[in-house]
Amino acid sequence: MQDGRLQSSGAEGGARSLFFIEYGLGHKTHVRFLQEHLARDPRFDPTIFKLYWLDPLGDLLARLSIPPLRERGLDFWTWWVFQFKRQQVRYLLRRYDPASLDLVYIHTQTAATSILDLPRSVPTVVSIDLTWRLAFQESRYIGSPFFKPTLDLERRIYERSNLVVSFSDWAANSVIDDYGIPASKVKVVRNGVTLPPAAVARKGRAHGGPANGAHAEPGVVGANGHANGRHNGNGHAENDLLRVGFIGNGFTRKGGDLLLRVHQEWFADQAHLTMVAGDVPRQRSALRNVALRSDVPWDELMTRVLPNFDLFVFPTRWDYSPYAVIEAMSAGVPVIATRVGAIPEMIRDGVDGMLIEAGLEAPLVDRMQWAIVNRAKLPEMGACARERATGHYAAEQNYPQLLDLLASVARR
Repeated sequence: MQDGRLQSSGAEGGARSLFFIEYGLGHKTHVRFLQEHLARDPRFDPTIFKLYWLDPLGDLLARLSIPPLRERGLDFWTWWVFQFKRQQVRYLLRRYDPASLDLVYIHTQTAATSILDLPRSVPTVVSIDLTWRLAFQESRYIGSPFFKPTLDLERRIYERSNLVVSFSDWAANSVIDDYGIPASKVKVVRNGVTLPPAAVARKGRAHGGPANGAHAEPGVVGANGHANGRHNGNGHAENDLLRVGFIGNGFTRKGGDLLLRVHQEWFADQAHLTMVAGDVPRQRSALRNVALRSDVPWDELMTRVLPNFDLFVFPTRWDYSPYAVIEAMSAGVPVIATRVGAIPEMIRDGVDGMLIEAGLEAPLVDRMQWAIVNRAKLPEMGACARERATGHYAAEQNYPQLLDLLASVARR
């Protein structure tokens, strides 16, 4: 079984702590910053386990999912995911004597069923970015009594844990209101990002002409076959086009298909679109003023790609607390995003970005058209976005806050 064990360089004699973290999508960013801050906190002697999906049993469960049944809970798919994760973490916990553990931290609750097997003397913290009740609602699942076993199991996990840490008020309120967990046991510590210094420096040159370079990083070739900085098929210099960006794995769920269609139908001659995703579409030959990339290292993405955008568009159909929005705002890029999950907590509509309804083309067209007409206002919105992100979503602020909470729960 792949567990991705990482021994962090915590202090000898610190609280003996195990960290189990689901390793996929934005959770990879969570691991990055959590490990970084644990390494310099002497209160913890941590071991971090990255929980991969892609082992044989997990892959089999994914393949057995039948969408029409899953939407109604008839195949109990989500319940089986909880059970699979329980066995995955239980296998890793066998290596340790519970009496020797001062803290067990698990992100997310889907992987936390194993805490029901631990003695109550072992302090446990469950970290979440959503609840499954919200997930069923957000993803437009059909209301069904067959989801009840999953929700009951999730409630037992929250009841057993000593503390529930939520990335957002949106998810925290669900734990309290939908699962009956005392508010004193639920804390909000927002997921945070601190960009590499080079990203900030590069953004400072974003509107300075040739020093900024191309629409995306040098060497990216758009689907029309022209390298950045040259002319597009209509005789306009590409540097004159609005630079629009999209970053997000799960291309369809994140609304990448909708953005691509809107761009091609309405804005292909007015904006250059850079899309970074692990599952970008394969058909590229007919696309105009589009650059498609996958598997870009995080540091490169944050320092060479993201800071060059004039506008970040994230029309996700359903989501939780997406790091991509925070990353864009931290880089000083205004964001158009949908009113789903915790995104309305991140973006102040009309101040540092714009909120639209999910799954609809017309609002997206309207806001992108506004951005093109009012391009001169985007830098000011971007400055507000950066101020918002650094004030509420900075990793250097939020991860020490998280570790303070964990230290207050740990036995040693």
